[in-house]
Amino acid sequence: MLSKGLILRERYRIIGRIGKGGSSSVYLAEDVSIGKKWAIKYLPGDDDTVWLAQNEINMMIRLDHGSFPRIVDAWQEGEGYYIVSDYIEGMTLDRVIKEKQVNRRILTGWWIEIAEAIAYLHDLKPSILYLDLKLENIMLKKDGSIKLIDFGIAGRIADRGSLYGTPGYAAPEQYYNRGEMLDERTDVYAFGMLMYAMYTGKRPASDRDRQELAIRCDRHIPVKIRRIILNCIGEEKSRRYESMHALLEDLSGLKGRRDNAARLKVTAAAAVLCMGIFGAAAVKYVVAEPRDDIAEQMITEANEHIKDGEYTEEGLRIICGYIESGCLEEDICQRFIYEVGRNYFSIRRNYREALRYFGMLDKERYPEADYYIKLCRLQVSFEEDNEKYLKCLKEFCEYNRGLGYEESRYRNDLMIANLYDAVSAADEDSRNDEISFLEAALADLRYAVEAGLYEDKDGRYEGEYLRRLCLLCEEAGDNEGVIKYGEQALLVLGEEQESMRTDIADRLRKIRENL
Repeated sequence: MLSKGLILRERYRIIGRIGKGGSSSVYLAEDVSIGKKWAIKYLPGDDDTVWLAQNEINMMIRLDHGSFPRIVDAWQEGEGYYIVSDYIEGMTLDRVIKEKQVNRRILTGWWIEIAEAIAYLHDLKPSILYLDLKLENIMLKKDGSIKLIDFGIAGRIADRGSLYGTPGYAAPEQYYNRGEMLDERTDVYAFGMLMYAMYTGKRPASDRDRQELAIRCDRHIPVKIRRIILNCIGEEKSRRYESMHALLEDLSGLKGRRDNAARLKVTAAAAVLCMGIFGAAAVKYVVAEPRDDIAEQMITEANEHIKDGEYTEEGLRIICGYIESGCLEEDICQRFIYEVGRNYFSIRRNYREALRYFGMLDKERYPEADYYIKLCRLQVSFEEDNEKYLKCLKEFCEYNRGLGYEESRYRNDLMIANLYDAVSAADEDSRNDEISFLEAALADLRYAVEAGLYEDKDGRYEGEYLRRLCLLCEEAGDNEGVIKYGEQALLVLGEEQESMRTDIADRLRKIRENL
């Protein structure tokens, strides 16, 4: 480790170490002659280090692009290599993503900026591969712009096959040693995993197949973004975008009609984010985007009208106003539309209103909407045909069992239970069907949680399944079932669900008094 105050080549005074990765260390240094700060990478010598250092120098001296730092000096001394480059003052994206919830438009701007930088490398003659795209290798400057750092493993397409890379981000051909030639699509793969990490805040898993399944089933990722990620991370290179330019075309489509001046808006929004991270002094002038503030205010106001996990009449009135206002982001608006449709269907049994809202859902985002629409139409058709209704319900169940271990699967389970309940008055077996269905759903959920396939935050779904089973057993006169599921529900339901806990405790007390 280079000591503080050490002067290299009678010019660079070491201020302190600012980074470490693999065998290399990065130090902040001051040029004693002009007072300018530089970043100095030190690589202790061995055969691999010699190749990496020479490779990094050869790559970076060819670059003339604003997204990459410049190399200004390099030398070998003793058994080590020193590389002096621009000091990028800012924060790596892994820290940014951990500390701030980043707006989708800002992320889109960053994705485009990063993809354009990688496309520049690929367009050089001969081409350069970056080969280590990850959050830790990307810096956010105080002005909101992006810089890619650490060229330690970047290489030409024709260079030796490399096994360097970061598991989770690196393409299979890069670290599975399959003997394949690396090309532009190797960086495309890492870019897809980078998008996933930036959007979710989660580090990509080294188990490629499991990670792909998790992304495919994650409904929290908007459909368009999910599709782009999946088109980047195909196991075979033929299943990925053929180039960064092809990827950029789809990324540009994420900006939408509202972003004719997208780059200006993204830069302004990124500047606002930087003010939160680096302090107000970091940016002198920003363009305000009131639409986001209004949407956030609306969501906060609506969420004050939730009781026992459901929106009240006042909450529904507010949400419906938001939907009609056009002030909400598409993701949020779709979520609200679903909540209103679900509420009208399963709680208020107003099937005409439910049909109207389910018809407004994006079918790619909510493919189950087709089942809801069909069930609504059966309810308002004036023909009491429970056979058709139950047939549609069973088809819905089969569809839902085919989903991955994701929130929509368990959210749909609660709706399906309500749908069974909707015909209980006309069909005595429907209550037993509902109990059997919820018991199977509960077992399925517990398996997914124990296996690490799904995280049921605060026992949200488990508590609701147990509560409903307790009430259904009470309706069926099954006191043992009431006690069994009621006691389990009390262990799972949190303090924020106090009214549910009190209700179940009262039911258990009355049953025990009568035993």
